[in-house]
Amino acid sequence: ILLEERLSAGSAAYLLSMLEGDVSFESREEAFAAARGNAVFERFGLTSSAGEVQLGLFAHLVQNELDLPKGLGSTLFPGPRYALRDLKFLKMIQGRGAPDSPVSGERALRIVGRALSELEERS
Repeated sequence: ILLEERLSAGSAAYLLSMLEGDVSFESREEAFAAARGNAVFERFGLTSSAGEVQLGLFAHLVQNELDLPKGLGSTLFPGPRYALRDLKFLKMIQGRGAPDSPVSGERALRIVGRALSELEERS
């Protein structure tokens, strides 16, 4: 995952399954096949594990998976745009980036790491 220039849907599904504590998947394709039932994946047209996940969508997936705090925008209009704003506000996503910009595997792992650290501090 660290070497991916652009995070694939299979890698995103694998990361999310790890966040859930499910380590039973042996490949990203298996994790993606299990995640296809996730309404967010279907809603944003991710039909194959090779599909590209943008920054806003990854923020939306992480926010929902970890049940992170949501602002007014995310509460009223749940989706990538406001999830990205929320995670930037919480300093889990740093630097520039639009909702439709690509996210690398390295950046995705840093985002997950910051989110988990924040959750640990709050508990």
